[in-house]
Amino acid sequence: MNSRIRMSWRRVPQFAAAAALTVACLPALAQPAGTLRFGSNQGLDDWETLTKPNSIYTSLVYEGLAEVSPDGLSLLPKLATGWKESPRKVEITLRPDVTFHDGTPFDAAAVVKNLERIRDTPGQWRGVLSAVDKFTVVSPTRLDISLKMPAPNLMPNLARRGAFMVSPKALEDGSYKLVPVGTGPWKYEAKDTVKGLRTVVTSYDKYYAPKTVGPARVEVTHINDPDSLYNALRTGQLDIVWTNPSIAKRAEREGLKTTWFPSVMWHLQMMDTAKVFNSAKLRQAICHAINPQDFIDAALGGHGKVHTQRLREGMNGFNPAVKGYPHDLAKARKLMAELGNPKLEFTLATFDNQRTIAELFKSQMAPIGIDVKLDFMTFGQFFSTFRSGKYPAAILTDSQDTGAYDYYLYHYAPAGAGNPLKTVFPGVEAAVKEALAADDLAGQNAGWQQMAKVVDEEALDCGFFDYAAYWAYNPKRVNNIVSTVGDVAVFRYIDAKVSP
Repeated sequence: MNSRIRMSWRRVPQFAAAAALTVACLPALAQPAGTLRFGSNQGLDDWETLTKPNSIYTSLVYEGLAEVSPDGLSLLPKLATGWKESPRKVEITLRPDVTFHDGTPFDAAAVVKNLERIRDTPGQWRGVLSAVDKFTVVSPTRLDISLKMPAPNLMPNLARRGAFMVSPKALEDGSYKLVPVGTGPWKYEAKDTVKGLRTVVTSYDKYYAPKTVGPARVEVTHINDPDSLYNALRTGQLDIVWTNPSIAKRAEREGLKTTWFPSVMWHLQMMDTAKVFNSAKLRQAICHAINPQDFIDAALGGHGKVHTQRLREGMNGFNPAVKGYPHDLAKARKLMAELGNPKLEFTLATFDNQRTIAELFKSQMAPIGIDVKLDFMTFGQFFSTFRSGKYPAAILTDSQDTGAYDYYLYHYAPAGAGNPLKTVFPGVEAAVKEALAADDLAGQNAGWQQMAKVVDEEALDCGFFDYAAYWAYNPKRVNNIVSTVGDVAVFRYIDAKVSP
């Protein structure tokens, strides 16, 4: 079985059968034991899964129908044991004998309740279900999703935060925002939680796979300052903390351990290709002038990889023929000369923690005659404004690694959030149409690869690099720190092993 995120419109019973065995085949662990004390710079406002980037907390108590494997490329079963896909239907088989923390049964009706909430709530996750015609409860353990059009991004997104399953009872009375109720390995402990400082969860005694769970108790402490977070680790108050490259080096020198992973892929988003970046040759010059390796070396501790395209190798639509735009200042200058060396000025939206990368980008554009103004703001301000149409460009990720279709929907679809001027890209539209019309994996892949080729040839996107995330931890207290490529916020708590 190839479990990578590749959507085939044919029925694949072999996949469903193999997927159903995945959890059963996991190596057996002892019963949950020990307390894992984790420190993060991200706080918790409430437990809403749809509008808050709070998976550091929500992933403790909630689960999705599927989950993304650590490589970021594969979908594994979770609350669903398998699924079959066709162009107009997804048939999902659910895990039996699962309950929410409040005793409510997890079944197909509960899934429909959650999916209807996603569909009816304005926000980024609503679009995931835009292709859905209706939900049909076939049995307590079987749900069919009828589609109005192909939806190759549906299952990958049902494995993300926005599709976590919440108790229907908690949804009904509205209590879920303050007291989360999921099916996850841990349940929320309000009596031990200190609002704004520490969030505590403990083992759910009716969890369906207790031997896969490491810690019996998890405490997440919010400390905004990275130096203070690290000091809490080195003095024994915490076992593992989020950190940055410079502190990670210090931790290694002082006998602690660190690990990093490519959390998301960042790149230069040229959102105004109608006015500011209105020439393919100009965009090509900019792409050749960018040196993402500088960003990695200066801001990310030297860890990470420069990529040729937005889709990672192994994903449906990755095009090995696309070579991208390697840093070549001479070529960039030549292209600008062919344009008559225009004097271009634009403002880059950026935020405080991105300062090093933003200033490097500004310096890289100066030799080809482009004057970049930097508009610094907090991340909250940045997140709410950088796609407003006020700024022609930003450096960040445009979506999670959920595949080619989401990349299109965000960045190139006329209604996409990353396309504020609603520009139409004919070559991209034709490739997407080809991919969605195909009824086999090879045809779909050919369409998505053509999209990658058009994006590259027209230099609509470039400067791709891994954004490295770091953890520092005390190996005498905790080990087996596993992260998921493409998820910036959290490591896999369930895999961690805590020493007595």
